[in-house]
Amino acid sequence: MKTTKIILTVLLFVFALSFSMVNGVNGKEVDKLKIGLMFGLTGAGSPIGPVQLEGAKLAIKEINEGGGAKIGGKKVPVEFVVRDDETKPDVALRRFRELVYEDKVQAIVGSTFAAISAALNKEVKKVPIPYFSVCVAPMTMFKKDEIADDTFGVHGGAYSIGFAGAAYIINKLGYKNIYVFAPAYAFGWDQKAGAKDAIEKYGAKWEYAESPVGTPDFTPYLLKIAEKKPDIVMMAHWGVDAINVLKQAHETGLKKSTKIWFDWMTNVFGGGIPPEALEGVNSLMSWYWNMTGFNDPAIVKAAEDFVKKYIKEYNYPPDPYAAIAYIGVKEAIRGMEIAKSTDPKAISKAIMSHPKFDSMRGPGVWRADHQPLFKYGSFVVVGKGPKERKDKWDLVNVIGAYTGEDYLPPLKELGY
Repeated sequence: MKTTKIILTVLLFVFALSFSMVNGVNGKEVDKLKIGLMFGLTGAGSPIGPVQLEGAKLAIKEINEGGGAKIGGKKVPVEFVVRDDETKPDVALRRFRELVYEDKVQAIVGSTFAAISAALNKEVKKVPIPYFSVCVAPMTMFKKDEIADDTFGVHGGAYSIGFAGAAYIINKLGYKNIYVFAPAYAFGWDQKAGAKDAIEKYGAKWEYAESPVGTPDFTPYLLKIAEKKPDIVMMAHWGVDAINVLKQAHETGLKKSTKIWFDWMTNVFGGGIPPEALEGVNSLMSWYWNMTGFNDPAIVKAAEDFVKKYIKEYNYPPDPYAAIAYIGVKEAIRGMEIAKSTDPKAISKAIMSHPKFDSMRGPGVWRADHQPLFKYGSFVVVGKGPKERKDKWDLVNVIGAYTGEDYLPPLKELGY
């Protein structure tokens, strides 16, 4: 009899605890949410970090204007704390700990460089907290034994960029002699791996060169590429390097000897070089602000709605990375709302049990490796010259899209 009373008491305690956690964590009712926003606001990622921050802040403002996030039957305001990781993994780890232990945030949205995503993912394994990486992350991060339960890679991995770019070059543009030029770190190496697999799958020949991050003068590399006379050169650079390599490719006259393909274009990069340097350059973009004429009316409408809100807030069109940061915040809050909790395990479980979500890139669905498969994996664009442009934000024409699941590596290859 005594044993039965003890069991009943324990069961009642567990029930009471689980009921109290509907509105929060450890029995504490949530009266507000606090999100950490951490980007490369200085350093090599500084061309992109500030626009990521703008997209994240816009999402939070929009949520608050709607009354806040709905947690356990009531709406609560969302606050944010901003940290600059200086585009350095060691600094990012310190800032991460500050956000968790000092600022007591309930989720972190951020990262501008791939290496920082990887470093933070490892930290999340030790210190569970919902972390939404909104830059392109290293592909190794998504392996089954590497990805933390609470890490979500909103922008996927760089392998996909290399694969999709090379596949499009071979199958749509018809080029068979490719030169891959990449930066010497995870973002470049993953693109190289993806390009290699696509080239071997679809049949082409290729050469490869890489440059250190922060290379001030790309001229020796570009002259060597020109001497080789490939059909096309795939440039895989990022941040300050991206702007410099595109400028110097124009200054050295590389377009006279080969076609230029820039793997992953943004408004920041395209707007940071002379119009003549971008003219005729083909690229992939995760999204572009002007989707007018694209053959999916729902995508055009979603772009128009987001762009209207963004321009009202910031007076210029959104960069693709602003859009991804916006999605990252929305997914973090969606997870909390479904879970009715700020408990990391509950949030992760909620997202993976309700993996579908809408975005300006079309419907998305979270895969087992915690990266999303979008209806449109990327959009194919071509740079406009000075005579074509209506204003300084009118950078490219969208000429197609890359779709299909081969944009992402097979789950089996990642250990699933």
